[in-house]
Order: sequence, then structure tokens, then C-alpha cells
Amino acid sequence: MPNNLVILPKNTFENQTMVKHIEIFNRVLDNPTLFYFDYDTTLDLKKLLIENTYKTILIGFLAMDNEFPELQAVRSLALHSVTVLYCPGVSFIKGSHRGGHNNCDFAQWYDRGKSIQINACRQSDVIVVQSEDDRALIEKHVPAIPTVLVENFNKNNIPGKRKNGRKTSIIILTFNQYAETRQCVESLRKRTQGNYELIFVDNGSLDDTQRYLAQLKQEDPSIQVIANAKNLGFSAGNNQGIACATGDYILLLNNDVILTDDWLERMIACLESDPAIGVVGPVTNNAVGQQLIPVSLEQNDAEIQRYACMQTLNYAGSWFETHRIIGFCFLMRRAVIERAGTLDDSFGPGGYEDYDYCLRIKQAGYKIMVASDVFVYHIGGHGYAKNNLDYDKLRTQNIQIFIDKWCRRGIEILDSMPDGL
Repeated sequence: MPNNLVILPKNTFENQTMVKHIEIFNRVLDNPTLFYFDYDTTLDLKKLLIENTYKTILIGFLAMDNEFPELQAVRSLALHSVTVLYCPGVSFIKGSHRGGHNNCDFAQWYDRGKSIQINACRQSDVIVVQSEDDRALIEKHVPAIPTVLVENFNKNNIPGKRKNGRKTSIIILTFNQYAETRQCVESLRKRTQGNYELIFVDNGSLDDTQRYLAQLKQEDPSIQVIANAKNLGFSAGNNQGIACATGDYILLLNNDVILTDDWLERMIACLESDPAIGVVGPVTNNAVGQQLIPVSLEQNDAEIQRYACMQTLNYAGSWFETHRIIGFCFLMRRAVIERAGTLDDSFGPGGYEDYDYCLRIKQAGYKIMVASDVFVYHIGGHGYAKNNLDYDKLRTQNIQIFIDKWCRRGIEILDSMPDGL
């Protein structure tokens, strides 16, 4: 079976004048599999991507005024395939709208790099265009992605493998809970690919956690371990990890999670789809707000992985904006920290530091997204009782800190916001 795939909109290629483009695909991609999509074939496309491994996937002729979930599905389900975006009509689209057709504001929107085509380009490895004007337009908004003219498109233009992602610094805060920490680390090592570093910040554990972290450090000297004499809380501990992180992306990860296949790469795919996105979180079984999925799962890895696979298949490439996410699995750009600062360490144990941080990130102009195609199992709620911490008292203290900082109305707004805002 051919190891290359071409995805084309069905209605576009009913026109026989487009046969020449199919000849180009056959020549460059060695007679690839052709898939013609419309709104009724999305599940068929997902099945094709799940059941096959493709070296290169070419997506052609995006509609100028429609969303293109198929591209996000491709990026979610074919993480390691090289993606070629074939869009020879970009300048025509721009010119037609500048001429006053349809929405006259479209051209200004396009010039700011916010059109559907520009966002699609950011998820590609190579972009094939019709003219030098097209190339100049694309390079203006996404200079990191190589472009090639249709007449020059050949096998040498396609990378041998998908570009390496940027480095992610994964910061794991620990306070006792040795068994949970070990389970989290084993899950991370088994389910995580790509370029990442591990940073542990221990908040004065009295069980076997510090011994275990020292063992990890001995086995892998690249792992960083910060040992605190006492519990500094979520904010201060994570800020210590952030201070020594070297990654382009920073991920705050609770030690009481079980990770699933390709979780990090799918979250990064969402983050990289739009420079306005500052933070991404997954869906989960234990949280509040829009990340919560009402599912009852046993703490069994095989069951968790099966559910996560189903979630990915059903929601591949489905990402939505929200007003807050919970700090148990919190992926952000380094630029967010540079603009919004680090977590407010006046919050001790008890929560609300992630509410505060999300508000500041929104004020800095970034979007906060939930990646519905990433499921992370969260045990949650055990750390306070096991460590003899009075959760209600600590929560009340942090609520007061939040109120003092944002005023009482801030909490009322957050708690009353309808889903989708």
C-alpha cells in the first residue's frame, strides 16, 4: 500500500480541469492514496489515519470561508507524518476580497495573519503555492515554514521526517505520595515522546519520595531535582522549577496523574496552531469547569488507555477556548511567563493560584485552550488528607487572597460564566 496520502475536498475535484494537480501528486508522492472528503466522511478519514501510517500527507485546496477540522484531525492522529499544504489560490482569495466581493473586511483580517489559511499554514511542514506573491504573503506571516512554487514542487522539497518539536520543560511538584509519584513517572516515560526535560521540586517529603527522586537523578543526570525543607505550596514550588527550566514550553504537571499515548505532542499541536494561544490543558476525569468529562474509570492503566484512545478518535483536532484551566496539567509558552510573570506565591496550598494565573494570562492577551483530543487521568483530592492538611481552611485562606487581589466580583464572574466563554 502506498505510504503517502493526499486529502482533497470532494466538490473541488469534481472539476476535470484539476486533473493536472492529481498528476503532480502522483509524480511527487509515488501514486499516493487519494481521499476525497466532505462533511459526511470525517469518520472515514479518522479511521484511515488510525489504521495506517503515512510518511507524507498532502492536504489540498482549503475553502477560504470554512473551518478545516480535517487538518487538525490529521495533526492529531498522524503526529509523525510530514504534512504538505497545497494551496495555490491564496493570492486570488486575497485579491477577490480586496476588490469588494463578499466581506470587505476580510482582506484586513487576512493581512493580520488571522485567516483560516494562515492558521492552517502554521500546522504544516511545507507549503506549495502558485506564485511569488503567494510565497511573499505566506512568508510574511509564517516565515518558519518553507514554501515552494507549484512548478518546482518535487520529492526533494519534502522533508524526510517531521520537524523536531521545541523543547518542553516538564515540572513535577511532589509532597509525599511516593506511590503516586512513581506511577506518574513510569507513565510519563512510557507515554511521552519528543524533546523534553524533567524537573522535580520536592516540598519537604517525609516518605520515600526524596530517595526515589535521588535515584532518578543518579540514573539520568539530566534530570533536575530541587529539595525544599518544607512545603512551599503549589505556586512557590513551581516557580522554582520555572526558574531553572530551559524549554521553549513549560508544563506544570501534578504527580497524581496517569498519562496517555502522545498526550504531550497533541497538546503542543494545539499550542502551535495559533501564536495567540498561550496555554493548553487536556480533558480529564477529575477537575472543575470545562475540562471535566463525566466518566467513571478505575485506576487501571489498560482501561484508561482504551478510554483515551476513544476520546482521541472522537475528538481528534477538536480544541476550544475557555476562560480558565486547572493547574494539574498546564502547558504554556515561555513568552507567557515573560509577559504575565510566574505564579503568585502569596497563594499557599489550597488552590486558586491557577484561577489567578489564568486571569493574568488573559489580561496579557493570550487565549486559553482545552484540547479535547487529549485525556489525562487525574487521581486528585488525596494529597491534602494524606498529608494532614486542612483543605477547607487552606482553601478559605486562598479565596481571601484572591478576593483581596481581584475583588469579590472576580470570583463571582468566574463561577457564573457559562460554558463556552
